[in-house]
Amino acid sequence: MQHQGSLALQRRTSYGSEGNIKKSQHRFIKGTTIEKPPNIEGEGLLSILLHPLCTLLVCFPVGVASHFLGWGHVPTFWLNFLGLVPLAKILGDATEELAAGLKNDMFAGLLNATFGNAVEVVMMVQTLRRGLIDVVKATLLGSILSNLLLVLGCSFFFGGVMHSSVKGDGDEDERNGTFTRLSLSNRELEADATAEILGNSRASRGRDSEMSEMQFVGEKIQTFSVMSAMVNTSLLLLSCLSLSLVTVFCDETSHHSLVKSRGEAEDAVVVVSRTCAIVMMLSYCAYIFFQLVTHREAMSEDEEEGDDDAEEPLFSVRTALLVMCATTVLVAWSSEMLVESLEDVVANCGISSHFIGIILLPIVGNACEHASAIRFAIQDKPGLSIGIAVGSSTQIALFVVPFSVLTGWALDIPMDLNFGSLNTTVLSLSVIVVLSIVVDGHATWLQGYLLMSAYAVVAVLYWFLPDKVSVVH
Repeated sequence: MQHQGSLALQRRTSYGSEGNIKKSQHRFIKGTTIEKPPNIEGEGLLSILLHPLCTLLVCFPVGVASHFLGWGHVPTFWLNFLGLVPLAKILGDATEELAAGLKNDMFAGLLNATFGNAVEVVMMVQTLRRGLIDVVKATLLGSILSNLLLVLGCSFFFGGVMHSSVKGDGDEDERNGTFTRLSLSNRELEADATAEILGNSRASRGRDSEMSEMQFVGEKIQTFSVMSAMVNTSLLLLSCLSLSLVTVFCDETSHHSLVKSRGEAEDAVVVVSRTCAIVMMLSYCAYIFFQLVTHREAMSEDEEEGDDDAEEPLFSVRTALLVMCATTVLVAWSSEMLVESLEDVVANCGISSHFIGIILLPIVGNACEHASAIRFAIQDKPGLSIGIAVGSSTQIALFVVPFSVLTGWALDIPMDLNFGSLNTTVLSLSVIVVLSIVVDGHATWLQGYLLMSAYAVVAVLYWFLPDKVSVVH
């Protein structure tokens, strides 16, 4: 799923050195190096459904059967968990194709910025309706941490040790801002990767097959736009500020001598959270206006890396809308069954609710993004990887989190921004670590490894955090 509109502009045309608009060569099916077929309705939709990840779709009807036939909450949870992964991918692909079919950068960017995390929003609403506020907070926090530490870490790591290029394209390294130096021994040890034919049989007629190769490289440093990365990390720091201050405010009001009752203190926290949520959403709207209007050229430097992925949409706007609506209904249905079985899974499987919410559930909506970010990094487009990873985290922190508070307000559920001292500490330190890495506009495999190590530490922390210790104080 494309996030923050960061990939919306890449799907259009690029400008040549003389100002003439030039069409790009091809686009890939997200998460793969398979070229998208021409704009043929049945063929385009079939190519999405034939993605290897979509084999997990069989888990969805089996999960529905498990729910209605009473096979138990544990199999129902895991079947719907696996079934949601391809549904999230299909929903992301449909959103992407709708954005491409609009033929308007502004609307495409707004669409991606609004629906970039549709699965997370649907799951949040379903979980909130059942009053599982702690699970909602854990899932939102987990989505931010997963993108910031795991996705970005994997992208920097694999992008720092591997390089993918298309034979015949010439030397792409200098144009993409990537510097490599291979020793003689490395060259002798390199082996050509298995060649793959881009596109399907119809798309490849009358065109020579393009061959791609994968290489291990040494002393590789990737470069990217500092402005885009810093704007996103600044917004994340604003989110950390809001969550931390509300958490401290909650602790202060709970122990303040002038507070007459605990209920009065909780009401004050909810009111403050709703006010802060409105401010956070307005900040996100300002960011969208900044990105798509006032500083569009400056923020589009990274999108230009992906010009070779741009071309016609895979299918029409009408088909994209139908697929989006149908998939959203299925996602809502599946997530409702998953949430209903969550408590029994915690009780019977020996897995804490913190680990499920912060580590496992974010996999549902982020699996395809992980593959896309890593693919872009290996292709020496680290700016796009950052746009997916950090941009998605920004969207969740400044849009989905405050939206959950306002949704709770509409449902008369006391959802607030008090994420607890532990969670806010983990989030704030993670953002600071990412900031220290992206601040110079360079990335190496070691920095990616450090981010993955940080995520492993977080996972261990929440695995051993007992359920009797509430995430929210």
